[in-house]
Amino acid sequence: MNKTVKICQIGAGLIGQERILALMKLVGAGRNIQLCAVYDPYLKEKPKLLQEYDLHLANSIEEIFTMKPDWIFISTPHDIAVELTKKALSNGYNVLLEKPLGRNLTEAKDTVSAQIRTGQLFVGFNYRFYDGINKMLEDLHNKVFGKIISVNMTLGHGGSPKDKDSWKLDPKKAGGGVLIDPGIHLLDLCKYMFKDEIEVKNVQIWRGFWNTGIEEEAHVLMRSGQSIINLQVSIVKWHSTFKIEINGDNGYGIVNGRGKSYGKQSYIRGEKWGWLSGKTQKETETIVIETDGKDVFQKEIDTLLFGNLENSIHPCNGNEALENMELLEICRSQSH
Repeated sequence: MNKTVKICQIGAGLIGQERILALMKLVGAGRNIQLCAVYDPYLKEKPKLLQEYDLHLANSIEEIFTMKPDWIFISTPHDIAVELTKKALSNGYNVLLEKPLGRNLTEAKDTVSAQIRTGQLFVGFNYRFYDGINKMLEDLHNKVFGKIISVNMTLGHGGSPKDKDSWKLDPKKAGGGVLIDPGIHLLDLCKYMFKDEIEVKNVQIWRGFWNTGIEEEAHVLMRSGQSIINLQVSIVKWHSTFKIEINGDNGYGIVNGRGKSYGKQSYIRGEKWGWLSGKTQKETETIVIETDGKDVFQKEIDTLLFGNLENSIHPCNGNEALENMELLEICRSQSH
């Protein structure tokens, strides 16, 4: 019989509850997992999700340590995540930390250096595990598109009036604006796509709606070898948008949506000059995958704990996350 993997969850906000729900679904699917406890210093009462699954609510991180979990998942605001993570790592625990990896490069390096053994830290860059993105990355690495001419990514949050009171608009708590969150997700995908060094050419930012000091929209132009990379990230787009376009000298791929308000995710693949077959371009395109994206956290956790995916997609380790932060720091230094 396989050993039961014991997990403790720190943080029970929006993403923390996504992690908890994903874990419980994996348990329901037969995975040998035990969610021992949940700890969140900001909780005033036990959330319905914890009540539903009769989960223990711990009173401190020290209580979490007494349970000797195999993994500690940390899903807290950026400003408190670093110290919690360093404490867990220095006490010998494996950690899955939500992205990014600290609020700046200094915090990122300090966190990675808190490991007492190799491979102790992973960071939750779950976009890799969306089915459409997953398949697109596989096609890119298998050279289905040929030589890559350009990659365009657009990520826009619709937002709401209540965002004004969110910690994500606080430069001290969040560590910055759209370049770090959600832009770091796109930087991670760029690093995953290209083996060559990525050179940042130009970064243009806009701020002035929320007026908290963070950048609210950013346009980033980069190159990797001969390939051009364009990123557009915004929290003032008012229309939830997610799109990735890969254009190669042999064909193209387009991912649209990522579930919820962004719409179902679809991955479409097309050949160069497909219309020469006598059909319209749309008729020559292949809809590779359509998904609601609801299982992305499950797939990331399942791969982390059990390595179940058949392709090369893997969870983001601490060193990869540090490289993402290094690229972020370059983008910040060149922003105008």
